[in-house]
Amino acid sequence: MGYGYRYSTSGVVMRDSFAAYVDKFKNTKPIRSKQNADKIPLGYRNKHYMASISMPDEDTIHLNFYGHPLVIWKPDDTLEIFPPRYYSAYAVDNIQQFAPAGIYFGWNRSRLTVHHGDKIYLLDSDKSLKFRKIGAESYKLVDVPVEYAIRKKRGMEKKFLKDCVPFLDWMELVQSIDNKPYRETNDDRNISEGRDAMFVELGLLTHGEFSKWLSTEEAMKDSTRWEQARMRDHAPHDSSSWRASKGFHTEGCKLLLDWITAPMSDNWVHALYVILHNAGKRAYKDGGLHLELTRTIAEEYITELVKHVYFEHCFDRVPLGAGEIPTKQNTEYLIVHRITH
Repeated sequence: MGYGYRYSTSGVVMRDSFAAYVDKFKNTKPIRSKQNADKIPLGYRNKHYMASISMPDEDTIHLNFYGHPLVIWKPDDTLEIFPPRYYSAYAVDNIQQFAPAGIYFGWNRSRLTVHHGDKIYLLDSDKSLKFRKIGAESYKLVDVPVEYAIRKKRGMEKKFLKDCVPFLDWMELVQSIDNKPYRETNDDRNISEGRDAMFVELGLLTHGEFSKWLSTEEAMKDSTRWEQARMRDHAPHDSSSWRASKGFHTEGCKLLLDWITAPMSDNWVHALYVILHNAGKRAYKDGGLHLELTRTIAEEYITELVKHVYFEHCFDRVPLGAGEIPTKQNTEYLIVHRITH
């Protein structure tokens, strides 16, 4: 159930009705402290920060996990389950008692699941599931979600790759004429120029501008600044074996494909170095660091961009039966990076 993590430290007792939680709320002494004034523990008193209960109005009960509603009960004994604040395998066993008997949590390939009878439902970070009590320890799911398996259409990406052949031919020719081993002192400037050209056309800061922004007061107050830095480093998509990161910056992918499929220009040079940065095969030989970029590596990288940008053309979404969850196959093409600086 908890993917190997078998512990529960909050001491929550399972209840199965709105009335039972109202009674718990009204008959539990609140915590008396400046930092946690009037917080009412749901389990052990010394774990009130992990599990607490609140009643924002007479018709609502919140069961809070680390201060955020995990389960909301209503007077008609409907309950809505939300993703936990800390979405991880470690949370699973600590939240089991928040749900009534017959409903429990699980963990499947880095995804939180809710089990109800013989059915399993995904509880993604942006979803919720609502149940209605219909009898003793018996619940019915309201608005059953439909999940989809993502299946690749055979050969569809090849139709889009045809327009990339002139660029690949040119790249191969350049590689054969100027076949110098990559060293950090050689091509770092070219890679930086290529990536800056991409950022500028996307309306983002250049590498130098972003480095300066990181030290500003605005950046210090931005909780996403280091995540922004990480996503920029992997933009628009990173597939190299030594620094790969799941996800795509969609507009960056579209721009790179536009450069590649347009007539030859300086943008082909920029595209070459962006691909080298994100897909180059890394190796040490002859005393230096090399990044090898063959036609095969470049074509595989461009194929990844095509599958993301033209997802609806390259894949089918096949609906599954109620209570079935899909595998994660091909879902990586739906992971989007949102870069704002």
